Amino acid sequence: MQRRKTLGAVVLMATALMGCSGREDPDPDGGPNGCTGVCSQGDGGTDGGADAGPRVCPRPDSQGRGPIGQLRATGAQGRAVTLEYVVVIAVDDTTRGGQGDSISQFWVVDPCFKNEGLWVDKFYQDVPTKYEPQLGDVLRIEGVFRRINAIASDVNASNSERQLKTRNAYRPALKSAFGLPNVSGSLVITQLGTAEVPVDNTVPAGFGDADGGAVAANPEFGGTRVHIPGPVSITNANPVALKQRPEDPENNVHLGFEVTGGVLVSNDKTFGETFDGGPPRCDWRNVVNDGGSVSFPNGIRGVWDTYSHVPCADGGFTNPEDGGTFSSCTYSFRDAGVVPGTDNPYTYILYPQDCAIDLPGVASTP
Repeated sequence: MQRRKTLGAVVLMATALMGCSGREDPDPDGGPNGCTGVCSQGDGGTDGGADAGPRVCPRPDSQGRGPIGQLRATGAQGRAVTLEYVVVIAVDDTTRGGQGDSISQFWVVDPCFKNEGLWVDKFYQDVPTKYEPQLGDVLRIEGVFRRINAIASDVNASNSERQLKTRNAYRPALKSAFGLPNVSGSLVITQLGTAEVPVDNTVPAGFGDADGGAVAANPEFGGTRVHIPGPVSITNANPVALKQRPEDPENNVHLGFEVTGGVLVSNDKTFGETFDGGPPRCDWRNVVNDGGSVSFPNGIRGVWDTYSHVPCADGGFTNPEDGGTFSSCTYSFRDAGVVPGTDNPYTYILYPQDCAIDLPGVASTP
């Protein structure tokens, strides 16, 4: 897997600093943009302070946004960025290579602005090569801001510039410059210490209604962990927006379900059974499809971020290179991402990380 070219001067996002005070902070009580966790401590945090050094909150902009919020709102593709004192709040995936190096994807927030999060995509060669994220890691991350392969279906784009896969297409992210023309730069991660993970953002009533995937609901909470208060229940176990292969009429696999209020929920980490000794899973879709019902009296939790389906440009069935059989859909046959059943390129959905904390449901069977 490829990479690089040339990066201009690194932009340090948090150069303008201020102390945490009730008068100066947008939410002095530790609300969505209040000083909490690492930034509330003069020495840098829970135990990240001793080795991470002093830290004060970055000054918010005129809209009350911190470094990540500004980046998501105004960041240009390929912009060089350094994020300071961000905390790992969830691990999307980690794969270790044969040399002990790793690929990993994870989410971070700045505890001073805990309703602003960002997905980080580390490749094998990114430094340190063997870093594997853990909840509560306090990091400095140098990289390139990008919206994942937004070039999409440009027929003149190289394979590396096309959408990577379903779910994260169009997602704001921090990673290396690989695949961006005339830009270079690796992702460099420095662990500064550890801290408690900021508490989930409890969202207001009406949050997350994706209208079947036709709208990108509540992007202002993107990349953060949220709590959608209960009671809610599964209203649709097979939403068109989350169909795995909408082009295949015989495929009835869905990548999640819909709950009260029109919120779409991924079941990526909760479906099926665990065969590797991991925690038990909760396949709530199957309960409903078998005639039962599922409710969540205390609500649901998870990471709130983008979702898009990335289809094969040839429909996945008529690839001439494989004799007309089903295509594995390599990069050269990927098309632009879209939410099935809509013309919307992406929406926002909930990504629960487990069953016990994020999806503690109550099932009723017929």
